[in-house]
Amino acid sequence: MSSSEFHKSYLGIILESLPVGLSLSAMDNGQVVYANARFREIYGDWCKGEFTDLETLLEKLALDQGDPELLQKRILENLESHNLPLAQVSEIRIPGADGNPRIVSVRSIPLPDLNLNISTVQDVTEQKLIEQNLRQSERRYQLMAETSPVGIYRLSPGGSYRHVNKAWREITGLIESQVLGMGWDIALHPEDKDEVMHLWEVASDLQRPFKTECRFRRPEGRSVWVFLQTDPIVDSQGHLEGFVGSVTDISLRKRSEEEIRQLAYYDTLTKLPNRSFFMEQLERAMAAAHRGNTNAALLFCDLDSFKDVNDSLGHDMGDLLLQQIASRLNSCIRRGDTLSRLGGDEFVLLLPNIADAREAATVARKIQQSLVPAFDLGGHQVYSRASIGIAVYPEDGTDVQTLLKHADTAMYAAKNAGRNRYRFFSEEMNRRNVARMRVEAGLRQAIGRKELSLAWQPQYDLNAGSLIGVEALLRWNSAELGVMPPASFIPLAEETGLIHEIGAWVLEEACQQMQQWRRRGSPPLRVAVNLSASQFREPDIADQVRDVLDRTGLDPAQLELEITESVLMGDGGATLRTLKALREDGVGLAIDDFGTGYSSLAYLKKLPVGRIKIAREFVRDITTDPHDAAIAGTVISMARNLSMQAIAEGVETREQADCLRALQCPEVQGFFFCRPVHADEFSKHLALD
Repeated sequence: MSSSEFHKSYLGIILESLPVGLSLSAMDNGQVVYANARFREIYGDWCKGEFTDLETLLEKLALDQGDPELLQKRILENLESHNLPLAQVSEIRIPGADGNPRIVSVRSIPLPDLNLNISTVQDVTEQKLIEQNLRQSERRYQLMAETSPVGIYRLSPGGSYRHVNKAWREITGLIESQVLGMGWDIALHPEDKDEVMHLWEVASDLQRPFKTECRFRRPEGRSVWVFLQTDPIVDSQGHLEGFVGSVTDISLRKRSEEEIRQLAYYDTLTKLPNRSFFMEQLERAMAAAHRGNTNAALLFCDLDSFKDVNDSLGHDMGDLLLQQIASRLNSCIRRGDTLSRLGGDEFVLLLPNIADAREAATVARKIQQSLVPAFDLGGHQVYSRASIGIAVYPEDGTDVQTLLKHADTAMYAAKNAGRNRYRFFSEEMNRRNVARMRVEAGLRQAIGRKELSLAWQPQYDLNAGSLIGVEALLRWNSAELGVMPPASFIPLAEETGLIHEIGAWVLEEACQQMQQWRRRGSPPLRVAVNLSASQFREPDIADQVRDVLDRTGLDPAQLELEITESVLMGDGGATLRTLKALREDGVGLAIDDFGTGYSSLAYLKKLPVGRIKIAREFVRDITTDPHDAAIAGTVISMARNLSMQAIAEGVETREQADCLRALQCPEVQGFFFCRPVHADEFSKHLALD
């Protein structure tokens, strides 16, 4: 093979192997003198010499040009003037060899000296379809992004805005021209900025997704809670191209969470933190005090006589009082302190990081001073005070429950000391409290264990010396604590509510015993039974007494209920109705410890009471103190004038009895005549044994 043949053969192989279509055509008549394989694949076999004029060739090659005649005219004019620049036309639509339309890019190189035109053609159908799909996808993305209810944005690699959608603009209140090119934090609330930007910098440096909840501040100043989520966009080589993110308005959810938090951690009435919140704060304060080797104080405040407001004015006024008290207490606390309502009329104040106990005392006095002015409850002027117990960490307790318990113990000590006081916790209080709990625990089991009993103290006609009645007195002989004086457990029974069960047992036992003696031939003596304040205030107390009398069969005239002055001076209408109901049933009524309370004589004359008991305080010194003698004489005279009987209790000496006789006191009881005795012993006084 000659060199020219070799090169010709070699060149033919190269041309046939090209991925680009190539053809040679005569410039004067357009006849195609050569077309490689790829050219024939694109155009078909017509290019092998079927066309002999340029117009036909151009028509075939450029079927869908906007103005093919203009294109042909320009090319022909260039040929005639030999002005044949290199030409390239992109995106020509032609019928392909398979009959389907193709999109090609054509490049034409004229060689007038050789009367040849070299044409290259590249099939860009797939590329253009991809570009078309990308444009359609971009349009769909823009449409979806713009109509999305979620705010969508794109950022540059440096974190500046490139695009924000409609929802983003609505959430932030900003327009696109204000933010494009600006840093993405432009909408962040200033109070959240430092924390959120720190999280952003960490995530963007590591090219990790970024998520957070924060606030945006709108131009008018309103805050919007949002959830931000941003993801990095990287190319195939791992280079950062930017970020795409979303922002969701979660203000409604935040409001719901805050409402739930308010319900979980705040008192609905006073809006103060509740017990759950306070216990968490106390635990944190104690931990901080431990780390810093400092102190923390707990002030336990319990309102004095709050129940009286509820009972007299109703619970609505009681709630209003609690709200006003909460407001005043709030004005007493310092920055960093926590005031909480534990429940009922109990408030507790946490003072973290105090130097010494004197700071707690200062705050306690400030609280007491704030409660001095009257409270206006719908036109009612009401005064309220508080008893305050103080416990200091770590001296009075190193755990939450112990510190709270000791503050509560100190509060009860303040109440017992006269109320409207503050007291610091001491170990002596703790010992007394432990003893009190032992008594309470034993008292709760006393009835079931049959440890309670009644002692009977006779009552006498002073002049005749005859037995006219008996008072049933409660006694408790504890298997664990021994014989307990009434003064050591009856007030506790009142405080804990056990008095209801115990009082019902006393009434039943007394009536039952009297009826037994009556069946054995006892004269129709009266039996006096004490009713506690809480018992008397039970709305169905008259029915309870009636049921006991029905069960035991005791004549109502033989029962006399003793009630203190303070009980009678309670709710006037309810008190009078209860007394009248009992009296109509035939039950006798007596005022116990008369003279130690604040009875109104105008009110006393309206009460259906048959007997007045002169308090032992006036009997004890009746022979040596003219004032006591005068008081006793006045009570005796008043009772007589009101058609009542007077009876003096606590008569322990002959001299006291003689003095009372001189004052014309009709009835007496006391150690001088007979000490309280057991039922068997009293039977002897009845001459039954």
